[in-house]
Amino acid sequence: MNYDSTRKLIEENRKRINFGEFGHGVSTDWIEKAECRLAVKFPPSYVWWLRSYSGGEINGDEIYSVYELDFDTVVGGDIVYINELNRRKGFSTSDQLIIQKNDQAESYYFDLNQIDDAGEYPVYVDPTGIKYADSFLHFLQKKIGE
Repeated sequence: MNYDSTRKLIEENRKRINFGEFGHGVSTDWIEKAECRLAVKFPPSYVWWLRSYSGGEINGDEIYSVYELDFDTVVGGDIVYINELNRRKGFSTSDQLIIQKNDQAESYYFDLNQIDDAGEYPVYVDPTGIKYADSFLHFLQKKIGE
């Protein structure tokens, strides 16, 4: 599945998906600031989602994004805030980038030690440590289908 078909899937499931309006996403400048702060290169499919939708929720569970606010004062579902907080408290490591936590206390994260030729990281789920998706795009597709 590619970006166009994923966009179509999102539009067809708007009753369960609360993303920003397509085309009104996070600026490249803020994405680069977040990558620099976290010392990570975001995978292309996550960057596409940020640039396209800015952020949002699937079935009420927020996918962490970039809020375009000062990282030292931002709170909530900003990916920098969430990951710095979780690393500081020992809930995750620098090899993990948490992208969502659901109401069942499951955390979904990129395994930063595994990167494919396209620059994508697989998504795993804690506490089980089981691989959930091959990429962020695959993660979106599976979450939308649940």
